[in-house]
Amino acid sequence: MNRNVFIHMMVVAFLMAGITGVQAQGFNPNQQQQQEIEVSDTELQTFAQIMQEVQQVQKNSQGTMLKAIKDNGLEVQRYQEIARAKQKGQDANMSSEEQKAYQAVQEVLKQEQQKMRQKMNSILENYSMDRQRYIRISRALQRDQELQQRLQQLRQQQQPQQ
Repeated sequence: MNRNVFIHMMVVAFLMAGITGVQAQGFNPNQQQQQEIEVSDTELQTFAQIMQEVQQVQKNSQGTMLKAIKDNGLEVQRYQEIARAKQKGQDANMSSEEQKAYQAVQEVLKQEQQKMRQKMNSILENYSMDRQRYIRISRALQRDQELQQRLQQLRQQQQPQQ
């Protein structure tokens, strides 16, 4: 369970890193949070389909990330400790072997992040949804309980079809 939580957190962080690029290009999240957005049922259904495909991409990437950690001789828990320390600007007390392994894992994760971003962009393009619109709907879902319920109902309706 701890491993799955870690991997999920990494995937979210990678996706957020991609979103940060959109924000730097002129998307102001604070401005959007002040405005409620309208999402039609059709658009929400498209969003749900995109979300399913993105989750599959995430699942596939999780395996790659976990393999990179193990292939470089690190335990997932140790990698987490190092990553947390680095994020906080603290000394991770790494041996030279761990430093090399950590750097190798970081390179793989960076490449995987790029692949995920490309796949996500491709999914969005296939559904003709703008990346900024996807982000706006994602953020609205974090705040709007009614929108969350609508999405949940749509997903429940889709499940018997799959």
